[in-house]
Amino acid sequence: MVESSVVQERPQEPAEPPAARRPRPRPRPAQLVLAGLVVAFVAARLSIAARAEAFRTFDTRSYAGLLDGPNPTATLSFTGHAPRLWGTPLLYTLAGSDPARAWAQALISTAAWVVLVLALWTMLRGTTARVCAGVALFVLALTRAVYVWDHTLTAESLSISLGLLAFGLLVLWVRRRSWPLLAATVVVTVWWMFVRQDMLLFIALVPAVLAVLAWRSRPHRWAAVVALVAIGAGLGWNAALLGPTDETFAKWSASGRSQTDETFLYRLMVEVQRDPEIRQVYHRELGMPRCVAIEDPSLVRRWNVRKFSEAYANCPELQRWAEEHEMAIGFRYAMAEPDHYREIMVGRILPMALGSTELHTYGRPVSMLPDAVERVWYPRRDLVLPLLAGAVVAMVLACVLTGAVRRRPWLVLAGVLGVVVSLVSVLASLMLSAGEYSRFGIQEAIYLRISLVVLAVAALDAALTRPWRRAGRAARGVPGDDAAQP
Repeated sequence: MVESSVVQERPQEPAEPPAARRPRPRPRPAQLVLAGLVVAFVAARLSIAARAEAFRTFDTRSYAGLLDGPNPTATLSFTGHAPRLWGTPLLYTLAGSDPARAWAQALISTAAWVVLVLALWTMLRGTTARVCAGVALFVLALTRAVYVWDHTLTAESLSISLGLLAFGLLVLWVRRRSWPLLAATVVVTVWWMFVRQDMLLFIALVPAVLAVLAWRSRPHRWAAVVALVAIGAGLGWNAALLGPTDETFAKWSASGRSQTDETFLYRLMVEVQRDPEIRQVYHRELGMPRCVAIEDPSLVRRWNVRKFSEAYANCPELQRWAEEHEMAIGFRYAMAEPDHYREIMVGRILPMALGSTELHTYGRPVSMLPDAVERVWYPRRDLVLPLLAGAVVAMVLACVLTGAVRRRPWLVLAGVLGVVVSLVSVLASLMLSAGEYSRFGIQEAIYLRISLVVLAVAALDAALTRPWRRAGRAARGVPGDDAAQP
């Protein structure tokens, strides 16, 4: 009997179905809106940058070298042997040419506004409030009074942009707890403190927030301590450079004097000698010696700093008095004549500092927004203080009535602090400086408006995401305003 050689094959087991791939999450509506806003804003900013021209002022040479400068790097020093702190000269040296410097400032500014909007977006819950915040801030950034500084070769553009970047990155780090975000926050904050000294009140808010986190938040504690140490080292470095930089400035100034001396000279020329009432207070109440050489009206009318400085050199007694009193003279005048100081500050100086920029002096703006939109953000100077004061009161009241003070406390606190620090900073800055008020107050003018936007969207967010509104919508099967969150 022959065995069958046929080998029976084992039936094959059914193949396992391929592992199901997870579908990629679709972008939520809020994310799509945010992406659209960012793309539109960046396109508008690039359009402005492509049409605008780099604009030099007299001060540009102390940041970027002489107008015919054979050696622009003479303006850059990390040890104080330059006319300015190194923040702006570093960028200008790396960029190399005026058009490249303007483009660099414009790109940094654009990135800063985008980061600020992203940070505020993460702090809000409702889509409506988020979109309103993004639109408001992006429109503000497209106004002439803001973008013109990105093409003016002075320190104002970096001073504004680095501040926005520092606060935006700080918020994003608190929300995400990412070491790269914290490192970027520290680097930007240290860079910021070497751009303009009058920003120190704003800069102090960054270590203040870090100190609170180190004290109250366990997840952020050690990272905040490390950041505090780094920023503290930067502040010490900054303080060490102030004296040498002030003296080196004399080689570049119109008067041949240190920055402190020239600031007093400006005050003497544009305030004291032009206003008989102020001049009498300086002589009678503050003890300033008289000097016939500087009382020539033609010196004041022509804004000739060099000739005024030459006349001032013939007043040795006045110079000795200035060396003793020049740093605190603005505060002393406010104490000696509070009524007159308040009159000129409210009637003339603050509207210039917080109002619209003198664009013909600081740049060549290009058209972007309708004039009506520009006037919403920057009304006429005779209206700017009443409108800003009314806006502050209205926004704070809205935060109270909508419950934002209780339900969005960090946003409300940020907005209120922004308003208060802006006002204190601009008053302190104007007491220490004189002359170009709309330039010296531009940082505070922009930060004040941003703070008002923060208060407004905090109130809107609290009003639209109240628990009773969400409960009612859920019962009807209607998605709430904060349903689409990234």
